[in-house]
Amino acid sequence: MGTTISVSRELVKELRMLKIDEGYRSIEELIRSAIVEYKKKKYLQASKRFRKRMERKGLRIEDLQ
Repeated sequence: MGTTISVSRELVKELRMLKIDEGYRSIEELIRSAIVEYKKKKYLQASKRFRKRMERKGLRIEDLQ
């Protein structure tokens, strides 16, 4: 069952255009994809920070095993 959220008409227009431009079947699919990409980006950023900390401490991934 769906629910309603309140967004500006301008944002709805942008979402519809993105949906069409990117070939999504629905705005929900577009939003889900955007969420996945956001989570991927956050994970990769955290991984990069972790690797930099390890490097500063003179550790390697292999040292964790």
